[in-house]
Amino acid sequence: MAALVLAAVAACGAEPPQTGPETPTPSTEAVPVSDADRAAAPGLAERFLQAANAGDSAAVAALFAEDARFDSVGRIYPSRRDIMDRFLDPEVIEAGGRYTVTGSGWYGDRYRVEYDYDTGHGGKEVFYYDYLVRDGLIQDVIGRYS
Repeated sequence: MAALVLAAVAACGAEPPQTGPETPTPSTEAVPVSDADRAAAPGLAERFLQAANAGDSAAVAALFAEDARFDSVGRIYPSRRDIMDRFLDPEVIEAGGRYTVTGSGWYGDRYRVEYDYDTGHGGKEVFYYDYLVRDGLIQDVIGRYS
C-alpha cells in the first residue's frame, strides 16, 4: 500500500511528505505553558493571520522560535527556516492565500484557531492550527483539516 502511495505522489511530481508523530515530541509538551505564554497565544495567532494575509514573510517568520516545529497534516518542518522556506512562503505567502478565522479556543495547552482558507488559486480549505507558545514565540504548530 505504501508503495502505491509513493508511486502516486511521484507521478504527480511532488515529493512525498515528511511524516512524523501525530503528537509533539515529549520535550515540547513536558513543561506546562506559562501564564504569560497563555496570555500571549491569542495575540500571536492574530498577528500570524494579519502578517500572512498581508504577504509579510518577515513578520510571519518573526513570530516563530528559531527551533519551532510545524506539523502540517503530517508534513514536518523542524525549524523556522524550514517552516518559511518549504511551507509558508511558497504555499501561503507567495501563493496569495488568505486565512479567515471561524473559531478559536484552548485545547489543553494549545491555542486552537479554526480557519477557512482561500488558497489564492480558487481553492478553499477548512482546517485548524493548534499553536503552542513558549517564551512569547510560536514553538510548535499542529495543523489538521477539519
